[in-house]
Amino acid sequence: MEIRKIYSEFNTPVYLSKALNLYYGGWEICCPMHTFGPAIRQHYLVHYVTRGKGRLWMNDTCYVIEKDTMFLIRPGITCVYQADKDDPWEYCWICIDGYDVENMLNNSGFDKVNPLFFDKSNGEVRDAMLNFIFYFSKYKNNEYMLLSRLYNIFGHMKIQMKKQQAKSIHVERAIDYIYENYSKNISVTDIAEYLGIDRTYLYRLFKEEYDMSPQKYLLNFRLKTAMNKLEGGNMYIADIAYSCGFNDASAFCHQFKKVYKDTPLNYRRYPQLAIRE
Repeated sequence: MEIRKIYSEFNTPVYLSKALNLYYGGWEICCPMHTFGPAIRQHYLVHYVTRGKGRLWMNDTCYVIEKDTMFLIRPGITCVYQADKDDPWEYCWICIDGYDVENMLNNSGFDKVNPLFFDKSNGEVRDAMLNFIFYFSKYKNNEYMLLSRLYNIFGHMKIQMKKQQAKSIHVERAIDYIYENYSKNISVTDIAEYLGIDRTYLYRLFKEEYDMSPQKYLLNFRLKTAMNKLEGGNMYIADIAYSCGFNDASAFCHQFKKVYKDTPLNYRRYPQLAIRE
């Protein structure tokens, strides 16, 4: 028989305001393969996985969910979730509703396409969530204190989302700069100076977004552009090299062969034989 270890739970609805109501919440250490569902919720249910992992089945999609990840179940959606066999998750949850909830969730990082939120706040979102769960009984008769602690969760999520959006904007602007200037003798330092950020920070952004350095992204873009020119015309190899930002034909041929396992001239003759990344 499965023994559920629920360390904190409340099931009495609290009408905090016209915009936001709280129905229930808690924190649980699940047993291996503990499963809930199939079920349809009447309200919005937000989980935060504090440890371990599990799976969520929703809208014909299976999500593998690990530590420091939140998942949202919207009302009217059939779903099933299950703790991992070897490393079962621990999670806390809150069930909320109200006319402002959908807008609040969208502004905090959730959307209707992806029900997951990956917490990269160094524990600020997690601590805000647990703080609300464990202090509920203390403040259950003080709707203002509960509201402040509940909004604090989504406030930390929004801070992270804004930071992530700023990072994405930096990467998008860097790529635009590459598209417009790849034929020139530009470097990663030039890109970083254009953006007004440190090149080390730029490196970290590209690793997070594309799992490669900005230098490799620039090189790959130049080589793919050169490949298109080889396939679509009769330009001299040297002219292609210079038009794609390489200092000389020798450097271009070396990099092309290193990536595509063939020389530019031979690729032009037999493009179907090249080994592409």
